[in-house]
Amino acid sequence: MKVIHPICAGIDIHKKSFTIALNETKANGTYSVRAKTFSTVQAGILSAREWLLQSNCLDITLESTGKYWIPVFNLFEDHFDITLANPRRTKTFPGKKTDVRDAKWLSELHRIGLVDPSFIPPRDIRELRELTRYRTKLIKMRSAEKNRVQNSLIVSNIMISSVATDTFGKSGMNIIFALLAKEEITEDLLQLIVLGKLRSKIPELMEALRGELTETQANKIRIALDNFFNLSEKITKIEALIDEKVKPYQKIIDLLCSVPGIKKTAAIAIIAEIGTDMSKFYSAMHLCSWGGVSPQNNRTAGKNRRVRSKPGNSYLKSMLVQCANAAVKETGTWITNKFNSIKARRGHNKAIVAISRTMLTAIYHIIQKQEAYREPPAKTRISKSEEQKMISKLKSLGYKVEKAVI
Repeated sequence: MKVIHPICAGIDIHKKSFTIALNETKANGTYSVRAKTFSTVQAGILSAREWLLQSNCLDITLESTGKYWIPVFNLFEDHFDITLANPRRTKTFPGKKTDVRDAKWLSELHRIGLVDPSFIPPRDIRELRELTRYRTKLIKMRSAEKNRVQNSLIVSNIMISSVATDTFGKSGMNIIFALLAKEEITEDLLQLIVLGKLRSKIPELMEALRGELTETQANKIRIALDNFFNLSEKITKIEALIDEKVKPYQKIIDLLCSVPGIKKTAAIAIIAEIGTDMSKFYSAMHLCSWGGVSPQNNRTAGKNRRVRSKPGNSYLKSMLVQCANAAVKETGTWITNKFNSIKARRGHNKAIVAISRTMLTAIYHIIQKQEAYREPPAKTRISKSEEQKMISKLKSLGYKVEKAVI
């Protein structure tokens, strides 16, 4: 096979050490491999970098093992052309597995260009991604604490959620604090602490609050609420850091917010996952495949088997699904009409994934062309199948349909 990288290296990384296999191709086409193991502390990584530079090796492939590859990548990034390999796609033959053999196998694959590169955004986007993903985790943790409070109330037969729209709104929190303070729940008290439209439901609230909150459940609620408010404070702080980090990308954020269903928070999360340089992806289809919103191919014996969408970037896919669910609630838009059309044939879940793919395709072109989202023109031509469906519907309603001669 054709040699793509005459001098290259494969790196197998672990927690305490990493092994480098330096692959050098000779003039007659044969190659030799030298392997060396280094420590993952700063001095060891710098020593490895110096060894590779002295060997005139500028092309490297390294395996993405947990978070252990990141310190090596950060110190090598400015000196080498690095290809990050997915371990699932670079497995060697089973048996006789060692760190040196794994590093050699990586170098041999990279030598002939058989290592598919993983997408690594620039350093500033990676830092933004760290913040947005941490924010997502904190929100999930806060939601878990809300669920614990809700569960304690239900166990105590205090059914605030059956009357109030939001248990953690101002009125709901006032009621919870009153319960924790062991105040007697009366209509006069509820008139003082309940706000807005919920005042008209005070008789229903009285019935819903007739349960008994034990001391154990009350203590559990206090701890959960303490965590809830603490996490809310941390989320506010990290959002301030994110706002500072995204200032250079305000124009792109504004462009993405022109897409139905996408607001500022979602736009920032999308930029953190895919970056702002669309040349990293071959096409919009490649981006959709990487994002996990494209169907897999499973065709055998001339038949297509039913498949799920491809595994991809879970953070991006989750955000796109949330945006798609918001977008299809807007009436009269092209996205909503497409969703309703697919939903009638394939169901809600597949229709949402299809809309997610449509939105990601639009995002690709918006960032690439630096243009705002434009609503596609209204469909003027009706296909033969749609015409037949309309005729069948009219006939089922008792109408007689005849085609007019024009």
